[in-house]
Amino acid sequence: MGTGKLVLLRKKNFNGLAVGMDIFINEKFSAKMSSGEHKEFDLEPGTYTIKAQQNIKSGEQIVVIEEGKTKAYSYSPSLLSIVSFVSPLLGLGLLFLFKIPIIIAGLILVPGAIVSIYLLTSGKSKYFIFKAIK
Repeated sequence: MGTGKLVLLRKKNFNGLAVGMDIFINEKFSAKMSSGEHKEFDLEPGTYTIKAQQNIKSGEQIVVIEEGKTKAYSYSPSLLSIVSFVSPLLGLGLLFLFKIPIIIAGLILVPGAIVSIYLLTSGKSKYFIFKAIK
């Protein structure tokens, strides 16, 4: 029986730039990827769970591999992860640089804190999102 190909592209972005990302295929470690890197995997036809993990943050995608065909996905942090990163920078920056009232800074900081707590607890498996590449 022949194989199919899975191609993964880790998009370049500032969030987690210097940290390698572990790739698991059906719970088995398969590769470590740097920002902007791509990897190819030859797999037997079947259904696979692909997981990108960085420390406790992760994301998963179910992929069906067919003989002689290539499936390609890019993955990057979700919009929520960007909110958790930008919110403290913006809130604290406005507070200290422009001396805005603490209550207004809190309106910016609290949503970021809530998102951060979610992403570190029940949302930790939704940190990275996969998108099919055509």
